[in-house]
Amino acid sequence: MALLMAGQPGGFDPFRPPMIGAQIWAEAMIAAEWRCECTGQCGRPHTKTAGRCGVVHGIAHRLAVVAADPLATLTAAVTATDRLALCATCETGARRTAIAARVTTEPTQADLFDTTGNEAA
Repeated sequence: MALLMAGQPGGFDPFRPPMIGAQIWAEAMIAAEWRCECTGQCGRPHTKTAGRCGVVHGIAHRLAVVAADPLATLTAAVTATDRLALCATCETGARRTAIAARVTTEPTQADLFDTTGNEAA
């Protein structure tokens, strides 16, 4: 099976913006200098690349423009500072880290009841 290359009809071009939100995508990618903007939100320190993920947008890796808050939607990210360009690994890791942090800090239904046996005075 032949690999389709960029420039050929029907080929894959990683630098072509998505059909929807092309301007937002282009602005975010230029601001990120076509490199993943994760600085540890995914849970990895990225020590080999000076604290920032080293994945560069291209044929091997595609970056996605996502909301800076991993639990928010991209439509909620109104300003450029609310958006990041992340690789798939960092996006998944950031979402998992945010969900784990939310689960440990949010009160649960069990917190509504006194389970210590002490009665209110």
